[in-house]
Formats: sequence, C-alpha cells, structure tokens
Amino acid sequence: MSFDIGQEEKENIAVGMFDRGLLGFPEEGITLKSGRNSPYYYNDRISLSYSRELDNEGTMSIERQRDFVRSLCKGFGKVFQGLEQPVDHVFGKAQAGTAPVAVGAYEAGISYLWERVDEPNKQYGNHQKIEGTYQEGELVAIGDDVVTNGKSKIEGAKVLTNVGLIPTSVAIKFDRQEGGFDPLIEEGYEVASLMDLSSAVIFLADNNRIGSREFEALDSYHQTLRNEGINSTYISPK
Repeated sequence: MSFDIGQEEKENIAVGMFDRGLLGFPEEGITLKSGRNSPYYYNDRISLSYSRELDNEGTMSIERQRDFVRSLCKGFGKVFQGLEQPVDHVFGKAQAGTAPVAVGAYEAGISYLWERVDEPNKQYGNHQKIEGTYQEGELVAIGDDVVTNGKSKIEGAKVLTNVGLIPTSVAIKFDRQEGGFDPLIEEGYEVASLMDLSSAVIFLADNNRIGSREFEALDSYHQTLRNEGINSTYISPK
C-alpha cells in the first residue's frame, strides 16, 4: 500500500497529534476497552475542534491548529485515494468515525455513507441504518480512527453487508500495531493507515516531545503483548 504523502507531511501530522492532545503518554497510562493498561492513548474525537486553552498558553496557536486539521484531513483523504481496491463509497462507523471520516472522504472526492445511531423511541422520519445514496453491490472502504485488535471493524462491517454493500478495505488514522490488521487481512480486506505508532514515536522523539520514559514504557508494553502471543509490529527507536 502506498499513497502520496511525504515524510515531512507525516512528521507534521505526528507532532500535531501530540501537541493538540490527540496522542498522549500519561505517566499513569490509560485503561483500554480490553482492560489492558496502555502507556499512551489516541483520541481522534477532538481532532476537528480548536482549543483556546492551548492557544492562550502558547502550546499551539489557533492558526497552527487550523493548519494541523487541514493536514490531518488531507492526509486521511490520501489514504482513501491510495487504496488499490476500487471504492464507490467511504463509510464512517458511528460515532467516533462519523465526522472525521466524512472529511477524509470529502478530501478524497469519494462518496460518503454514514451510520445512523439507533433511536428505538423515535417514531418519525425516515429510519435508514445507512444514510446516503447507494446501490446494492457497490464497494465500500470503512474508515475509522484507530485499530487495536480489529474485531470491532469486522463486526461493524455487518451493517454494510446487511443492505447489500460490499466492504473491501479498511483505512485507519492511527495503527496501534497490536496485530489489529491481521484479522482484517484474513477476512480479505485491504488495510491502510495514515500513521502508526513506530513512525509517530520517531517523529516525536526527533522533535523533543517524548524521551526515555516513553520509550521504556512502550518497549515493556509491547514485549508483554508479544509474550501473550499478540503480533506486535511496533519497532523501538532505541
């Protein structure tokens, strides 16, 4: 998988992720959905908003936040454009993927479909699980913010197949490199990511955002994963 995004552009995105607070390395770690304690987090839900607090404290000006959002969205769009499988639509899973994936699809110039959140008590309007214009048999790229073990992507694809759409690929903003792509590939999906942990760590280290504490925590975490039989593809910068 290759797409037209240079190393300088990826570096700017990685540093922007950190400075904006999408990517962080708290000393106490963070508990994942799996229950495992991770030394870092990736939170894409704040990616399209601007922080006055970061602007006021001089960490990241509003102008730089705007530039980062543009780069992030254009970069994600290039991932969709670079997919080898043909794509009629991009699909954003509810709810984390809905807005960010929509913007990426817009940047790529690809039709976008989104998932309606179930509202069992709603008695009015047109209740379609998949919103957008599509035909049975059309091909879809699933977009999402992050991949850990890949299981939620496989389960989430069922809403597409239930209406006759064919999911062919999965594009992710951030790959945690914890074997999450493996089950997707086994299911026949093409997979791609804008950023992975190994690349982000190198860029952040080169820009003095992280150091030995973060390296050691990541090395220990991924060694634990390997000891548990998980296919970690993380490469330490040390």
